[in-house]
Amino acid sequence: MALTGATDMDKLKELSQKTYKEQAVWFMNAYWDDAPGVGKDEKLCESIWEWANIFINLDPKKKKGCELNEFDAHRFLEKIGETLTVKDMRAFLKSVDIDFNMKVSFTEYLVSRFKVKWTALIHAPQDDAKGKAERAAAQKAVEEAQSKAAEAKESAAKAREEETKAVKSAKLAAERELIAKKEEKEAKDAEADCKTKEEESQAAEKSAKESEAAAKETEKKAVFEEAAAKAKEETLKKAEAAAKAKADEAKAAENESKAAAAESKAALDKVLAEEKKYKNKLASLEAKSKDSSLGQVKRGKAANELEQLKNKPTLALQTAKVTLTAAEKKAAKAASKSQKAAAKATEAAEKVTADRLEAEEARKKAEVSRAKAEDDAKAATASRQAAETARKAAEAALAAAKEAREKAEASAKAAEAARIKADEAKASAMAARKAADADLEAAQQAFADAEAKLKDLLSKPRGSGQGADWWLKREFEEAKKYMPKRKLKKLEKKSSK
Repeated sequence: MALTGATDMDKLKELSQKTYKEQAVWFMNAYWDDAPGVGKDEKLCESIWEWANIFINLDPKKKKGCELNEFDAHRFLEKIGETLTVKDMRAFLKSVDIDFNMKVSFTEYLVSRFKVKWTALIHAPQDDAKGKAERAAAQKAVEEAQSKAAEAKESAAKAREEETKAVKSAKLAAERELIAKKEEKEAKDAEADCKTKEEESQAAEKSAKESEAAAKETEKKAVFEEAAAKAKEETLKKAEAAAKAKADEAKAAENESKAAAAESKAALDKVLAEEKKYKNKLASLEAKSKDSSLGQVKRGKAANELEQLKNKPTLALQTAKVTLTAAEKKAAKAASKSQKAAAKATEAAEKVTADRLEAEEARKKAEVSRAKAEDDAKAATASRQAAETARKAAEAALAAAKEAREKAEASAKAAEAARIKADEAKASAMAARKAADADLEAAQQAFADAEAKLKDLLSKPRGSGQGADWWLKREFEEAKKYMPKRKLKKLEKKSSK
């Protein structure tokens, strides 16, 4: 179909506003046989196909687009390995932009690339009405087959993916159900164990409380006995001090009595010594007065002195003797009495000291007993507190175990429900996958029909439109990519018959 523009430039602009595919087909129809002879070079046809698709991918409008801006045109050149500097790019754009709109259509690029006359291109014969109608029918069949294949392939892939997920989910749900039931049993066993431990801890706490009470009672008794022992010790200390004081007084009295007795005896001894001296003097003078061996004068002198001595008063001496003898006896008697009193007081003091030492020992033992009872009471209290803590921990553990058991039961029920749901989803996914397989079979048939139409179309002799035929065939080959490989092999095997 010819372009309708009034001038050649209008026709060029009209052609440049067609889609990239339409521009590519127009160019290939025009130069299928003439230079550059795309119909004779399959590689060149593929290059035009690739370039058109790069234009489509770079254009935000995709397949509906028709020309690229400067930036995207530069990106196009980069993708085909023809990167230019900014200056060279501007020069290239100026040389390519035939309609001077600062954009590059696919037609403008091909004209520049192959150095053909654009004025000849816009007037090149295209497909006739009949050929175009036939091609449109084949094109429609290809597009429908492509659409069905894409949908079927996507649906089949999704269905298989969902089926795989469903099978995996069903297996996982079954495993989780087993785990949940196992955990439920373990939780129940743990709860029973915690219940037993709670009862044991309660019994232990009760026993510890009883032991603590007994220990405190023992401690109380020990404190009382310690206090009594201390009081007794203090009393005996005072008694010992008093006894010692009394013994000291008795000893002092004994010492005084002994001193008085000694003094009396000394005085008596002195008097007796004087008496003995007096008597010895008398005896000596009397012996001299009667000693015939002595002269008359000496005997006379001795007799005279004897008389004088006998006439000398001796009453004071005798009185002193009597008095001192009596005093000495009295002092000796007093000394004996005070000695006995001192001995008795000393004995009493020693007995009190012994009692005090015994009380001190009893007090020390009471202190040890009280300290031990205190330690025992503290230990009993600590044991009771530990038992109480253990009981509380056991109660908390039981509560946690109960909660865990309830959660495990709920999890087991949820896991069972999830497994049932997963099994249902698995069955549904398998059914969906079978339906998708059926759709793939339908898509395969659609491809077979489209290929038959395409073969019929390509078998007819044509004077023009060979570029459009090639493009249609190339699109069909591209559409085959949407068919699964196993389906495609089946289709090719069927087509070769």
